[in-house]
Amino acid sequence: MPTIAIDARKYSDFGIGIYIQNLVSSLSGLNTSHRFVLYVPVADRGKVTLPANWEERGTRYGKYSAGEFMLYGRQIRSEEVDLFHEPHYTLPLGLRGRSVVTIHDLIHLKLPQYFTSLQRGYARMMIGHAVRNAGAVIAVSTKTKEDIVEMFRVREERVTVIHNGINASFQRLEEAVIRQFRQELGLRCPYVLFVGNVKPHKNVATLLKAFSRLRQRYPDLRLVFAGGKCFGDQSLSLLARELRIVDYILDLGQIEGRELLGVYNAAEMLILPSYYEGFGFPVLEAMACGVPTVISNGGSLPEVAGDASMICDPFEPDSFVQAMETLLTDSSRRTELVSRGKERVSHFSWQEAAKQTLNAYERVLKECHVS
Repeated sequence: MPTIAIDARKYSDFGIGIYIQNLVSSLSGLNTSHRFVLYVPVADRGKVTLPANWEERGTRYGKYSAGEFMLYGRQIRSEEVDLFHEPHYTLPLGLRGRSVVTIHDLIHLKLPQYFTSLQRGYARMMIGHAVRNAGAVIAVSTKTKEDIVEMFRVREERVTVIHNGINASFQRLEEAVIRQFRQELGLRCPYVLFVGNVKPHKNVATLLKAFSRLRQRYPDLRLVFAGGKCFGDQSLSLLARELRIVDYILDLGQIEGRELLGVYNAAEMLILPSYYEGFGFPVLEAMACGVPTVISNGGSLPEVAGDASMICDPFEPDSFVQAMETLLTDSSRRTELVSRGKERVSHFSWQEAAKQTLNAYERVLKECHVS
């Protein structure tokens, strides 16, 4: 009975954490005889939701540490693991062939201007090591696969595309529930929503400029941030003051569960103007909640959205102004996108992602002659 271990040290992180949580939950529902182990930081033991019959093991090697790269693999080998899944590009040494790595994006290399030379060098070294040494490489989008093949000159057949899924908790709420939620958070005015961190590649500055122009025609409109805080970034805070929109922005910070569901449902639309995304969970989450979306053409966003979103130029604020105004004034276009969004969401399933990931595990185990 082979033992498969998954690195869950980023279990509570925003993007990769969503991936780990949903993959683990869905794998646990599959019919397989494999034994599964989750590696977590020693300090986090007991804090992770562990499926029945899965084992939790602690490690002292921190994220992005020298020990993670040099020594973590030795620990894994010594604990009789047959296959190790690294859900990030930080594959430890010593696991050549007997490992699967998931790469979500190549943002450090695609947008180098937003990172230090040390960050860029580390990403290039670690991703290169991972794609050369893993028994299988998973990319969460075709765009990410294309980037890997182009930048690291690996054979296309070495990289398998397995799209992320959408958690079933994201759904349309009844109007009475939405009204009650608005009252609880004081969200009485119509608002456009941004979900995610506010790192430079998210292109929040373009969103602020677009919103300031749109608000001149729609003075009751508000801009709500969930996840990262607009005013937590000095440059964005200064820009908001220059544009005179500070009083029309609401920072909700990191929210989840019922609050996040309510924020999606009550929004007029979701805006995601990123220069680059490896996937883009908020697009599907908004669609599942019956909310239309406006996105950029950055990275994999058009791939994920299909024909169910309005797509804009991330360098042109006016393209976002036009798209947002269309959704505020054209009810037929809005209804069309909501309908397409619901259909689009049906193509993304964590259960299917888990099945395909298990197939990748079994291919690697077979190649390693483990049964």
